[in-house]
Amino acid sequence: MGKSVSIPGKKGDKLKKKINLSPIEVLILTQLRSRELRNNGEPVGQYGYEMIQNLNELFAGSWKAKSGTIYPILSKLEQSKKLITGERKQSPLGPVKRVYILDDLGRECIDYIIYERFEGDIEFVMRYMNLLTPFLVRQNNNDNSNGIFEKMMSIPVKSIKIAKEEAITEVDEELRQKKLETIKNQLKQILKEID
Repeated sequence: MGKSVSIPGKKGDKLKKKINLSPIEVLILTQLRSRELRNNGEPVGQYGYEMIQNLNELFAGSWKAKSGTIYPILSKLEQSKKLITGERKQSPLGPVKRVYILDDLGRECIDYIIYERFEGDIEFVMRYMNLLTPFLVRQNNNDNSNGIFEKMMSIPVKSIKIAKEEAITEVDEELRQKKLETIKNQLKQILKEID
């Protein structure tokens, strides 16, 4: 799920800048951009430790982000790829820490990846889940362990629960309402098709 992005040059410059991003780099940039968008587009920095905690929450135990992995990636995104900036700021808990903020190029890259390639990513996830189904059914039939098949089939319900989560900002509340309305409409359509 890594991405290769070709960003057009500035006005009058026909050269495109090609940037290769690993899946973790894409997630870091997405996390930073999401924070900005939830703050009405204003840059919002994030400490490395906070970023690690958020990534671990996102991965829900399937992978564990560690400082020995994330800080070198942040350094690469800042120094060689020029997509983020690390600023030294006083931490609310005391010591001076680096706060990472998207640069314009980082913002442009992640916006392109999300807006232009999102449907392909969703399709990949759905096909991956379908690929796993025979393994999950077989394991479930053999030892009835934890109802793995039922868990996989509960994905739509989990999506609804995530959509219903309490909003943090006004932007989140608007998004929450749009998500719930869209889910209601899609569920009505699916129920018609099932009947």
